[in-house]
Amino acid sequence: MSIVPSLHVSDHEVWVTLLLFFCLLLLVLVRITNPKKIPFLISGFFRVGATEEKTITPDSIALFFIFICCAALLIMQAFQFNGVQRHLNRAEEFLLIGLVLFAYYLIKTIILLLCGAIFQVESNARDYINEIYASAHLAAIGLLPVVIVLTFVNTINEYMFERGILVLIVMLFVYRTIKMFILMIKRGLSLIYLFLYLCALEIIPLVLLFEYRKGMNF
Repeated sequence: MSIVPSLHVSDHEVWVTLLLFFCLLLLVLVRITNPKKIPFLISGFFRVGATEEKTITPDSIALFFIFICCAALLIMQAFQFNGVQRHLNRAEEFLLIGLVLFAYYLIKTIILLLCGAIFQVESNARDYINEIYASAHLAAIGLLPVVIVLTFVNTINEYMFERGILVLIVMLFVYRTIKMFILMIKRGLSLIYLFLYLCALEIIPLVLLFEYRKGMNF
């Protein structure tokens, strides 16, 4: 019985292979240079308190880069699975999606910092920012093997695989949001501030994405 996978990366898309290899190398370097990083992320994300994750360190930058790359490739795969017509080549599409994701996180960070300064809740705002990036770093660790499988192997149930990933991402997103909501309330942050934040930076983007998805009819 043959166990050779059916690959679907063409010769002119070798950059995808190189990119994934580079992301894997970065993950290995993070593991070697800071062995406690990944266990700390996992335990910190699932404990009650805030994750004490510094966002500007070489390890964190590497994990965030992996997250952006994997998320962009995953979105591209979703477009391909559902037959969405694109007017860009794969490299241009990857760069565009990656820039949009990076801009989204950057804008969210700036808005949270501004809100923290305006309403004098800087500590709470930084905790929330740390949790957002810790979630992205943790997602990078899980998404990398998923993207490798989706990129190179054809012999999988694409529908079930994609839906399973989507359900897992939504569950982690809901867990993170509920966790930080409870934590911020315990610290005395106003419910009005939390509600406005959730509507402006969490719920509305998801609603817009859902409406865009409906418009694509997939």
